[in-house]
Amino acid sequence: MKKGPIFLQIILSIILIVVGYIEKGNWTESKYSTTGYITLLTFIITFVYENYNRLGFYFQSQVVLKNTDVRVSISYLYRIKVENEYLLVKSRTRKYFQPVGGCYKTLPGCEKIFEELDVRADRKFETEKGIAKNDLRVHVKGKNLIKFLKWFDSKEDREISPWREFCEELIATEILEWRPFRYIDYKFKKKIQSPIIDLDMGGKGLFIYEVFDLVINDEQMPLLMDLKTKPSENYIWVTDEVIQTLGHETGSKSFPHEIGSHTKYAQNLKWSK
Repeated sequence: MKKGPIFLQIILSIILIVVGYIEKGNWTESKYSTTGYITLLTFIITFVYENYNRLGFYFQSQVVLKNTDVRVSISYLYRIKVENEYLLVKSRTRKYFQPVGGCYKTLPGCEKIFEELDVRADRKFETEKGIAKNDLRVHVKGKNLIKFLKWFDSKEDREISPWREFCEELIATEILEWRPFRYIDYKFKKKIQSPIIDLDMGGKGLFIYEVFDLVINDEQMPLLMDLKTKPSENYIWVTDEVIQTLGHETGSKSFPHEIGSHTKYAQNLKWSK
């Protein structure tokens, strides 16, 4: 529900109930009051139904985990499809393959809101260049989590383009030629948000992935088609079926490629265990 219709529905319910009271001198006997109560009850039931997950998240973050640190990781991922296969690249820090993409970064100016919300960088995550700087991998108290996510959605003082990781993972590594891919088009598909979960490393965590589809032009398509014919230890092309099994090839006992679980989230545009 949008804020405007919600407000009008509540006001209409109150007006009908008050009119009923004026007509009959009590709160229950008038048909106007009855209509008002039904309208208000319908609103409450509809609101709870449509916002069940949000209400659960609100209760969990603002009450249950109010003073608990939650590790938040916010990334973007590309789905790059040619024919019936998808391009995945070798993780620079793990042993599995995954979609092109990575964490968004903060920009100068975020310090004020981070200080206000007591947002602290995750200093445990290392890249091949050492501790990741300015990545949106942070720790936030549960009570500040909703405000932090609103800041992210505002797009203020943070990276908003998914170009950087495309360049770092495909062009800087010379997997793709730079000139035909120096400009790319992409479509935003969906933002996927996990529930607050228990992390294998201990503590609580929340993961957000923004998924983009690469829009391949006529100059780029032949180059990607050619890339499919060149085996490499740095990338693979896999079908949707292989992604759904995270690397297991149906019909055989082989497990030739380990695929990160977030690949499946991007593929299906939804979080799953």
